[in-house]
Amino acid sequence: MDQLKKNNGGFWLALFQSMAFVAPAASVASFFTTGVAAIGGSLPLTYIIATFGVLSAMYMDYSFAKRISHAGGYYAFVRSGLGNKLGTLSAWFYLYDMIAAIAGFSTLYFGAIVAPYIPFLNTSPYGWLPLSLIPFAIVFFFLWNGLRPSLWYTLISSVAEISFLVIGAIIIIILLGSKNTLAPFTLTGHPISALGLATVYSVLSFVGAGSVIALSEEIKNPRKNIPKALVIVALLAAAVYILASYAVVVGWGLSNISSFATSTNPGITVYARYLGPVGLVIFVVLVANSFISNGIAQGNAGSRTAYSMARDNILFSSRWAKVNERTGAPRMVIGIMIIVTFILMIVFGLIFGPFEGGTILITAEAALLYIIHILGDISLPIYAKRKLKYRLKAYLPLLLGPLPATIVYAVAEYGVFIPIPAYPNSIYVYGTLALIGVGIVLAITIRHKPIHVDQSVFEQEAETK
Repeated sequence: MDQLKKNNGGFWLALFQSMAFVAPAASVASFFTTGVAAIGGSLPLTYIIATFGVLSAMYMDYSFAKRISHAGGYYAFVRSGLGNKLGTLSAWFYLYDMIAAIAGFSTLYFGAIVAPYIPFLNTSPYGWLPLSLIPFAIVFFFLWNGLRPSLWYTLISSVAEISFLVIGAIIIIILLGSKNTLAPFTLTGHPISALGLATVYSVLSFVGAGSVIALSEEIKNPRKNIPKALVIVALLAAAVYILASYAVVVGWGLSNISSFATSTNPGITVYARYLGPVGLVIFVVLVANSFISNGIAQGNAGSRTAYSMARDNILFSSRWAKVNERTGAPRMVIGIMIIVTFILMIVFGLIFGPFEGGTILITAEAALLYIIHILGDISLPIYAKRKLKYRLKAYLPLLLGPLPATIVYAVAEYGVFIPIPAYPNSIYVYGTLALIGVGIVLAITIRHKPIHVDQSVFEQEAETK
C-alpha cells in the first residue's frame, strides 16, 4: 500500500490551500447578495460578528489538528470520538461535497458568471459548456500532477485575489470621500432576527477554511503548521470580507441598497465603477481564476479523503490506495473523481442550466457539510474525555469552544429544509435526504477492517491532562 509524500509544503502553502477554498474574490463578486438581501447595508457588521463564529468553528479543527494527522480530515476527526460508523458517514458526505463543489461551484458557476462578459457565448443557451470545461481541465490537470504544483498555484492565486480586493477597497473608500459612514456597522433599523440570519450567511462564506486538515500527512510539521494556518486564514479572510463588504455596500449607495440583491454580479459592478475598465478586466480575471483555484483546493482535500477511505477499506478497495511514484498524487481515486465530476457537471448543467444546476449541487453539499461540522464538534469533547482522559478543567473548553459554531450550523441546516422550496430547488432537499440515506446504509453495512496506517499517523498525542 502506497503512502502519500511527506513534507510537500510548509506553513504558507498550507495557509493558502485553505484561503483558495474560501475563494474571497468569487464571494465578493457574487455572494454578498444573500447577506444584503437579509440585512441591507449592514453587511460589514455581520462579518464582524461572524468572525467570532468562525473562530468557534476553527476551534474544533485547531484542537484536533494539534493531535491527529490523517488524510481523511473530518472523517478521522469524527471517527476518533464517535466511532467507525459515524466516521464512515462523514467520509461519504465529505467525498460527495468535494466532487459536487467542483462540479457545481468551480465549473458550472464559472460558466454562468463568465458567460455574460463574452457576448457570442452569452447568446447561446449552451455557451456555458465550453467555459465550464476550462476550470474542469485545469483543476484536474493540477490534481493529476501532484500536490506541490497545486499548492503553489493556490498560493499565487490567493495572494493576487487578496491584494486586489484590499487595494481596490481602499481606493473605493478614498474616492467615496465624505460619503464614508459608520452606518454599515449598525443595524440601521433592521431587527435582531435579520442580523442573526445575515450573520449565518456570512459565517458560511468562510466554508473551506479548514480544508488543509486533509493534507496533514503531506505538510511539514503538521501539528504546528496546520493549527497556525487555521487561525490565520480565519482572521485574514475576516479582514478582507469586512473591508470589501464596507467598500461594496457604501460604493453601491446605501440609499439604493435595495437594488443590490437583485443585480447581476453587484460586487464586480462596484469595483468596476470606481476602478474603471482596467479594474473591471482584472477583477473578472481574478474572479474566474478564483473558481479554478477553489476547485483545486477542493480537489486536494477530496482526493486525500478518498485515498484515506481506500486505505482504510471504506467504500473503495485498499488496492485503490495507490500513489504515483513521481508526483505523489493518488491517481486512482482522482480518476474516479474526474468521471463523477464530469457526469454531474454535464447532467445538472444541461437539465437545469449552469446557475440553477450548480445551486442544486452546492446546496446539497452545504447541507451535508453542516452535518459533518456538527458531528466534529460533538466528537471533540468525547475524544478528549474518553481517549485523552482529560479532567474537567481541560475538557470544558473543548465542549464549549465549538458550541457557537454548532448552533450556527444547526440554524443553517434548518434553513436548507424549512420551508421546502419550489421545483427545481426542491431537488436539493430530496437529493440531500437520499445522500443521507445512502450514507447511513454504508455506515451500517460496511465491515470496518483494521486501519492500515501506522498509529502515529492517525493519532498523535503527546500529552495527557
